[in-house]
Amino acid sequence: EVFDPFEGNNWRVLLLAKAGIVEHIIKELSKAIYYLQNSIDISEAVVVKRYFSEVRSLRMREKYCLDVEKTIYEKQSYPSNKGLLEKAFMEFCDTDSNVLAFIKVNEHYHDFARINYIRTDGMLASYSPDFVVRTADKIYIVETKAQDKLTVENVRHKQLATVDWINRINQLKPDDRMNAEWDYILLGENTFYSLRDKGAQAVDIFEYSKITKNKIEGKLF
Repeated sequence: EVFDPFEGNNWRVLLLAKAGIVEHIIKELSKAIYYLQNSIDISEAVVVKRYFSEVRSLRMREKYCLDVEKTIYEKQSYPSNKGLLEKAFMEFCDTDSNVLAFIKVNEHYHDFARINYIRTDGMLASYSPDFVVRTADKIYIVETKAQDKLTVENVRHKQLATVDWINRINQLKPDDRMNAEWDYILLGENTFYSLRDKGAQAVDIFEYSKITKNKIEGKLF
């Protein structure tokens, strides 16, 4: 029923911490905001383009960065802790002839490159995907994951939110999505290393690892 904390002594209900009233209200508001954002009519959407080049420089540790050619920056960084997969992925993309450009998304500098999702605890959150990769006719949003992280429930929630976001992007006019079809890739380390070592090209690996809503939900069709 309708709850007005400003009516009478209703505000006292919000003090009942053990009852989880405030937590419940926040969760419901989070869901409402998320679904409101995801129900935008694409035909009425106003596209505001943001470019990674707005961020002219990145600070990084010299020991944990690579010299790369196919990005807008001279160097790209990777995590000092368990960052070897990202390092190997960047080296792979930089030498693959099908990759025209790529960028490692830095969540601290590229704060506009975030996707909202609902966490397992019901709270609204956002995350930055690891990479954006451009080929001749596609743009891939790539999330690289250690093998033991692929089945984490929050990863699944991120997948669902990103697939919904990608689907909305692909409904835009071609010039509003860089004249390319967009896809979401969840790339596990075993898959990447195995296919790379067998001579697969980036596009082959991406198409193999492409995520769809049916795939996330375990449906055949």
